[in-house]
Amino acid sequence: MTSQSESCGERCHAATKEKILDAAEKLFAMRGLNNVPMRDITQEAGVNVAAINYHFGSKDGLITAVFDRRLAPLNQARMAALDIVEAAAGKNSPNLEDILGAFIRPVVELAMNPKLGAITFTGLMGRCFSEPGERLNQIMQKHFEKLVGRFHAAMLRAIPTLSREEVFWRMHFTNGALHNSLLTMEKPLPEWLSNVVDAKDYHLDSESQVRRLVAFAAAGLRAPSTTP
Repeated sequence: MTSQSESCGERCHAATKEKILDAAEKLFAMRGLNNVPMRDITQEAGVNVAAINYHFGSKDGLITAVFDRRLAPLNQARMAALDIVEAAAGKNSPNLEDILGAFIRPVVELAMNPKLGAITFTGLMGRCFSEPGERLNQIMQKHFEKLVGRFHAAMLRAIPTLSREEVFWRMHFTNGALHNSLLTMEKPLPEWLSNVVDAKDYHLDSESQVRRLVAFAAAGLRAPSTTP
């Protein structure tokens, strides 16, 4: 009985923690980090404040956990994909489209997977880009500093004619295009696009979106340098 009780207790704690994270993620995405009091999170999750304090310590701890839950595995997947690209290239320059695929595909797959938060977390990220703050800056730096450095280095190998500054800006614009496409996924398509003969070609599945984004970003990255 003791072993069964302990196992049930662990499962219950884990389930409660996930409920709190889901509720916080949803409310933060809808209203922003600063506009959601703890009582609203407890009501949405069906728990008391003590449960949040037990699992996360504070609202700041909860905010950090909301981002850690999605960004840590997401960026691990991107790094692993880049490892494969660079290993395949060996001493040669890595392929630009492969680098972009490693950067873009995991994000698109997350945004289109309801089990991984899907559009809710994408909406939260979009709100964070428009509502920056010191706490968020710290969280973003923790999750993205190493990732950005790795991808920028790979880009410089793939396109040695570009300066580090130019690669920074072009990846900045690529990231903007990526997140804008995800934030607008649920908006209706233009009527002419919805009625094309080959409707399957325009279906918003993850692989189709990845191909379009990679092609778009690659063209921008290969454009002639704008700096002297």
